[in-house]
Amino acid sequence: MGIYKTMKQKGLFIVLFLFAQLLYAQDKQIRLPVFSTIHEMNDSTKILGQSFFGKGKLVLVFYDPGCGHCQELGASIDKNLKQFSKISIFFITMYEKELVDGYINMFAKGLKGKKNVTFWHDPGVEFIEKLSPKNYPATYIFDLESKKLIKDFQGENDAKKILPYLNK
Repeated sequence: MGIYKTMKQKGLFIVLFLFAQLLYAQDKQIRLPVFSTIHEMNDSTKILGQSFFGKGKLVLVFYDPGCGHCQELGASIDKNLKQFSKISIFFITMYEKELVDGYINMFAKGLKGKKNVTFWHDPGVEFIEKLSPKNYPATYIFDLESKKLIKDFQGENDAKKILPYLNK
């Protein structure tokens, strides 16, 4: 009988511990990380972590230039660019400049040279380590002032799904 009571107490402890972890995980708010190795595609001296300032919202798009859903998202943002005019959009990839240039030229020509849209290179796995994307494209909307995550999209996505979260 003593062993049964001890096992029951341990089981109860484990259940309570897991419940507490679940509550903590739900309460934990994802915040905009400080990136130190991700650099601007055309200028390796510009670090992504030094590019977040001001008020408003920003969008981070972690993408693969060869991914069909990523190509569709780039084209969708391109087509709706006027609605994103006050939003900074950072496209981040682990792929090289030649593939990014091909992505822009084939799917998102209108994004080229826009002040609020920039392309960045992650030479390692910093983005993956800090935000744990699940699928391409992984899109994150942050509030710049509070640094809190407003919404993330994992996988297939388009501008029309993103826009309602930018106006809140």
